[in-house]
Parts: sequence; C-alpha cells; structure tokens
Amino acid sequence: MKKMTWLSLLATLLAVSPLAFGAALVTKGANELGLEGDLDFATAVGTRLEASAKYAYFFWDRISLGVQGVVFNNDAMHQFGLGVNAEYNFTLSSNYKPLFGTDLVPFLGAAISYRHAKLFDEKESAVVFGGEGGVKFFLTDTTAITLSLVGELATEDIYDDDLEATNKDLSLRLGMRFYY
Repeated sequence: MKKMTWLSLLATLLAVSPLAFGAALVTKGANELGLEGDLDFATAVGTRLEASAKYAYFFWDRISLGVQGVVFNNDAMHQFGLGVNAEYNFTLSSNYKPLFGTDLVPFLGAAISYRHAKLFDEKESAVVFGGEGGVKFFLTDTTAITLSLVGELATEDIYDDDLEATNKDLSLRLGMRFYY
C-alpha cells in the first residue's frame, strides 16, 4: 500500500511539474557524475539503505550512456553490483520558467547490471534489468537534485520484501547530479 502512495505522489509530481517549471538541454560532450540513495521500508529487517554512484557521458544532445555501481547492506542482506545505463532527458517548452534554480528536466533511463548478493545466508548472482523515470531540479547550471522512481527485475531472487525473497524491486530515489 505504501508503494502505491509513493507511486501516486510521483505520478502527480511528474504530471504537474511541467506547468510550473522550465527545461534545460543537456548537450553533447557533457559529463555527468551522479550520487543517489535509496530507503526501502518494506524489508524483512526494517529499513534498507542503498548507495549508488554513476558516471555518464552525453554522446548526443539529451542522451547519455554510462556506468554505475551499487552497494548496500543490512542485517539480512548484502549486495554489490556494476552495470551500464542509458538516459534520455526531455526538453520542455521555452515558455516555462522555473520557480527556483535554473531548470527542470524530466528523464527516462534504462540499465542492465550484474549483482552479487547474500540474502538470508544464501549467495546469489543475477543480471538485473532496470527502468527509471524522474525529474532533475537544476539548482545551478552544473548541479541538480534528482527524484526518480526505479523498478528492477532480476534473473534470481536477490531482493527481500516482507520476509520473502523476490526478483523484483520498486523504490523512490533521491540523489544529486553534477555536470562538467
């Protein structure tokens, strides 16, 4: 039920945001460094904290390709992963002006990664396919706060959800992106 509430909140934010904010064009040749965190409240041992880092290069205007690393730990689960990702950044009409900062950029992303996990004293390795949709709030031309909904599907049961091992995960992520 909590996941549906978060999903509804994000869908509302994504639907209403273009009415209030502007957009930016992330151009060819730019570099992106991203740091993200994830809090998942529906695990068998309480709250899970996840950290991820990503580097991406914009080979075309608004389209980036990059690499990412993920690591997290709690009492029942340890996980490490490396992968590749792609992201498309949308352009909003130039008529929209941001309420704060410099720009707002909705984006969609896809990723594939290798994960090694220890879940309930069992070790598993899996390929993970991920999809992401969110918004970048640019505070300056080179710094953005990101809010995104991420869904992942693994080839093995490497996630935990209410004392059950599962191969699916859905989370709301908050992060920072830096451009140079």
